[in-house]
Amino acid sequence: MQLKNVTLIDVEVDGKKSFGLLGPDGRRIAAFDAFAKSQSGRPINTRSAYCRNLAKFFDYLFEAAAKLADARATLTREELVEVLEAYREYLVFGGMSGNELARKVNSTLPSPMVSKASCDSMHAPIRRFLKLSETLRKQLEELVRHRLVEATVDPFPLLPSSTARQLQAHQAAAMVAASMFAGIVSGGPKLIDEASLPSVGGAAPYDSKRAFPFDAVAALINAMPSWRDKALYSFCAASGCRISEALQLLWPDISMQQATVKLVDPAHRANDASYLYLTPKERDKLVWKGRTSQATLLIEPFASMFFEALENYLKNEYFPHGLHQFVFQHRRSGMEGRPYFLSAASSRNGIFGSAVATVRPITQLNEDFGAHSLRHMYGTYLLNYFPRSDGSYGLPIGLVKQLMGHANIKSTERYARHDVELFQAELAYANFMLFGSGATKTLNQMRREVLQAKLAIVERAIAQEATAIEMSTRVSQ
Repeated sequence: MQLKNVTLIDVEVDGKKSFGLLGPDGRRIAAFDAFAKSQSGRPINTRSAYCRNLAKFFDYLFEAAAKLADARATLTREELVEVLEAYREYLVFGGMSGNELARKVNSTLPSPMVSKASCDSMHAPIRRFLKLSETLRKQLEELVRHRLVEATVDPFPLLPSSTARQLQAHQAAAMVAASMFAGIVSGGPKLIDEASLPSVGGAAPYDSKRAFPFDAVAALINAMPSWRDKALYSFCAASGCRISEALQLLWPDISMQQATVKLVDPAHRANDASYLYLTPKERDKLVWKGRTSQATLLIEPFASMFFEALENYLKNEYFPHGLHQFVFQHRRSGMEGRPYFLSAASSRNGIFGSAVATVRPITQLNEDFGAHSLRHMYGTYLLNYFPRSDGSYGLPIGLVKQLMGHANIKSTERYARHDVELFQAELAYANFMLFGSGATKTLNQMRREVLQAKLAIVERAIAQEATAIEMSTRVSQ
């Protein structure tokens, strides 16, 4: 990835994909290397996003240093704080910012103009970099104190970078800044967390348009170009799983007879023959986003569509090879039989987007959707419309959390929100009950009606229990 001041390059560490960053002198930035190495245990998608976002920050850092340093080769700590504080303004507002430095940087390095919420994800790797830098500096200080190494440890600069040739003044200033900004003040990382790189407070407002319309999903699945794609996306709709989880299904995870599917973390069967078939770099692409439950609740009609499509996929498209047990395979010439999760996301997104475009005229879709919209649809359906045995609709959010595999209920709340139209209908009914007759009910009248409604529910439950007991008695006789 070529940026204005730096270049992000692909490297390989222990058979896994990693990243390096070339500075303006064409040499690797050691600070960035240390950060990339520290992330080796994270999923490849997380590592890639973190390194890309940190590279973009370094690019900004070089540009901002050029605006502040002029002919000087160093920046003061106060100026480094200013650079950090201006970053969020630069990312969100660019040339429209009230921050002078953000405007200056935007004039030569145009801002991406991201949303305020997106700043959190872009700040996360910077915070991690700062904390890593501070940890390494303290470790080096301890080694020097015990005379295990001979070195001069600056109380502020961290992870110093060396340059091979003479740089311009502003480039030298930026190289210094890039290697020391974690130590801008005592307790620098804490300052960054709390002040210079703030998180956006509160939950992001839910956009109901994220969920693919339930009544248009069947048409979308039927518009898919192959049985493989019909099976893949009908399973996503039926289970609410992430696309990465669906792509990593193995045949032992599926019971055609019992019509069940389980989702298994690759880390729980790391030595499975299907994984050992892969190269280390390919195994590194097995991602798992912390799903806490293997169980799936497959909803209709998409569950039936999945098993029908899967059967046709096996009969007409599946390439038997005996090399692995990944369910979904490449179909492209030259790649037949290879695990489909190794395909480019852009290719899969193109297939999904084409199907959306196909059904748009007949379903009146007004939005663009990605595969993740099926997960939003699933959560919204379970929370609002799933029919229950007592005649009510919608599952408790705690159960929805478990079925979606979330560790934290706050994650579920981002996907499974109560339908606004249901709330509006409930409000209209409540208002009619209260004021429809023209007379406002008293608080005690409303309390009586609420208690009567609850009593009716309990009485129905008692009647159902009595019926069950009676039927059980007859069977036993």
